[in-house]
Amino acid sequence: MKVLVYGAGVIGGQLVHALIKSGNDVTLIARGIWKETLQKEGLRIHHYIQRKDTTDHPRVIEKPNTERYDIVFAVMQYRQMEKILDDLAAVNSRVVVLVGNNLSVSEMEDHILNASPFPKEVLFGFGSTAGTRENGKLTTVHIGDGKLTVGKAYQEVSEKEKALLKSAFQGSRMSISWCDNMDAWLKYHAAFILPVVYLCYKTGCDLKKSTKEERKLLLKAVRDAYHFLMELGYPVRPVGNEKTLEPGITNMLVKMVIYWMSRTRLGALCTTEHCRHAPKEMEDLDQAFQKLRERNPDFPMPYFDKLYGMMLSGKEQTTQEYRN
Repeated sequence: MKVLVYGAGVIGGQLVHALIKSGNDVTLIARGIWKETLQKEGLRIHHYIQRKDTTDHPRVIEKPNTERYDIVFAVMQYRQMEKILDDLAAVNSRVVVLVGNNLSVSEMEDHILNASPFPKEVLFGFGSTAGTRENGKLTTVHIGDGKLTVGKAYQEVSEKEKALLKSAFQGSRMSISWCDNMDAWLKYHAAFILPVVYLCYKTGCDLKKSTKEERKLLLKAVRDAYHFLMELGYPVRPVGNEKTLEPGITNMLVKMVIYWMSRTRLGALCTTEHCRHAPKEMEDLDQAFQKLRERNPDFPMPYFDKLYGMMLSGKEQTTQEYRN
């Protein structure tokens, strides 16, 4: 199967590794020094949990070509994705999967469909892989070969499309889950991670400095954001996920995960490192969610707003340091 991956960061790199492991003919789009590194040294990944290193050699190009691909994965930061929509529309592939944080699902889908000379199915996904890119090498955190949640904007993925994606990862341990409303899934995901982002910047991207009370506030802020989305009529995705915020065993597990994120190197790779190295994406995501709030500006979100207001000047220092 011929697969094009647009974006060579942590999630894109892990996808490339899983796709090559499955025997696909993979082409990767990268630019600048990173492109030269990939061409010279290959895609080098240190798999943190598995304690192993791999090197893959996808074909690396700088911009899309005229070849036909069975699937295209675009793995970009939120606002960067908007800049490549015309490229995605022009590429010769029936299936395009936009992977990553996204609060503009409908607009991006419409842009691609209206601009494409080919019939297309636009899917949206989120890769549950974390890590860093440093010194010409990726460090990735994942279970198996990663997890990918995939769906259409507002409906079920067809069996034909499911079979295509399953086939692409058949030889790997990539876990794929399906969603019938990725627009809602991505909004609830943003509702969960933004309070984490606020606390990260409040502590200067060092969650070890967070207090027990601040972590409790984080969960209350998430609950505010969930209730706001429910008020707007968005169905909770994954189904039943709101139960993680109510008293019970699941809620206790979530509290344990947040504590783990604040105390371990593995937790830092999954949270603070991304905030530290991708402040522009976090800012763009926050601005998009604040824009969403304009649809019901009087809905009370006291804990969300309190945590937002607690971000200190350390955020500005952190973003300035890593923005360039």
